[in-house]
Parts: sequence; structure tokens; C-alpha cells
Amino acid sequence: VDLRFTTARGAAESIARDAIDSRPADRTLCLVPCGGDGTIQEVVNAMLVPGATASDRVILGVAPGGRCNDFASAFGIRPDARQIAEVLRAGHTEQIDVGRVNERCFCTVAALGFDAAVARFVNQMKMPLVGTPAYVYGVLRVLFRYDAVPMRLTLGTPRGNERVIDGPVFLAATANTESYGGKMRIAPGASPRDGQLDLCLVSEISRGRVLRLLHRVLKGRHTELPEIEMIRTPSLRIESATPQEIWADGEFHATTPATIEVLPGALRMLVPRQDSEELRI
Repeated sequence: VDLRFTTARGAAESIARDAIDSRPADRTLCLVPCGGDGTIQEVVNAMLVPGATASDRVILGVAPGGRCNDFASAFGIRPDARQIAEVLRAGHTEQIDVGRVNERCFCTVAALGFDAAVARFVNQMKMPLVGTPAYVYGVLRVLFRYDAVPMRLTLGTPRGNERVIDGPVFLAATANTESYGGKMRIAPGASPRDGQLDLCLVSEISRGRVLRLLHRVLKGRHTELPEIEMIRTPSLRIESATPQEIWADGEFHATTPATIEVLPGALRMLVPRQDSEELRI
């Protein structure tokens, strides 16, 4: 075991890249970021460099220790030292999907519109809140100064056809896993094992209606509401007259125009035992 400490944003990606580059060709390397979704995202981007082929000899493990830990939660991995150690020692792996915005990968949800504004607020706020309470506080602070923005969304389909949506967008959350913001189930049923992304799209909605529906979003019971459309797609192109921020895994990721797509089975990851392949090091 080689233990490295990060000192600044981007350090985890740099450390992981150095470890991958120096790995002997006949050895399997397991990278285990200890932190939140943003730290895991950095390591994943080191593993999946654009233009390079992902190596089966480089494996991701996770030791959740951040503000929300939504990616680890998607696999039932808790911020518990004993369970983390058991998962790492057992050596059971799966090939899992990741998302990509332009040239950078993400693990959980890519947020555009209102939820991106909330992510920025939570990322910058100084209050000692974590998980869902932090995001609920962010919703209440951002809601009354946010307006829907005109955009064009071009959705891909498994058969190669396209669907175009033009108009104001209040929120567009493109999910590889179900939750963000500490188990806020924005896309119930989204799975990093199905080769698809789940888009939660809200075109226009009143501020009062958002407040009345917030409890349903927290519990993942919003998908049948008339203001909300759930779409499963392998890719999404977003364009807007003015650049709009996209946040993913709780971190700023890109601005529009942007292409969001799934990379099916791109990442080999240590997970709790189910029907997983055994990793032999």
C-alpha cells in the first residue's frame, strides 16, 4: 500500500495519473480515493484519459469520506472503515458505466440549470452542513433568484434517431446513478450498469410549486408529476444562447454548448459481493 495525501483541487487526479504511468505492465493497480464524489471523479478521469484505452489492470476502489458520497451509496458502500476494508480485501469487481461531459468523465449526476446553481452555492457556502441538509438549504437560498433559461436539447436514442426539445429549461439533471446532494433521488431507477443515462427534465415551474414538491423529490416520488419528464438516453447535446454551467459530482464541470454521453462498462470497480467477477492480484 502506498498512501498519498492531496493538497489542493486536482491533486488526486495528478497522483492517480502518476501511479498509472509508473505501474509495471504485469501488475494490477488498485486506486482507492478517500473523499467525496469530487475526489472520486478526479481519479476516474486519470483512469479514463480521452483517447486512451481503459486498462483491466487498473481498478477503482472507493473509501467514501466526503460531503455527500452519492457514488459509493449507489453500490451500498458506506463511510464505515470495516465495510470499506471488507470490500477492498474481497476483490470482487464489476464493469460499470460512467458519464462524460465533453472530454471529462463524471460518476453520478451532471446538473444543468437550477440544480447547477444550487451545486455552486453549496460548493461555496461556509456553513457546517453536509449531505441533504446542505442541498435543501441551497435550494431555499437560490430558488427566488433563479429563472428558467431558453435552451435546445438534442437527445440520442439507441436506434440512432434524435429528439429535439426547444424552450425554457428550469432543470436538467442527467444521471448515471439515482442520487445527488446526499441521497436526493433525482432519477429513481438510474443505474451505472445499464448503458444509459436518465434525464430528469423540468421545463418551467413556479417557485411556489418547487417548494411544495421538494419533499417528493427528496423521496424520489416526483417522476409522475406533469411538470417533470423522465427520459432515458445514451447521449444529450445542450445548446444555449448564453453559456450555462454544468456541475457534476458536486464540482464545476463545463459550460454549454456541451455533449453528455454514457461510456458503457468503461470502469472496473471493486464492489460488495453480488454476482461480481473475482479480482486476483
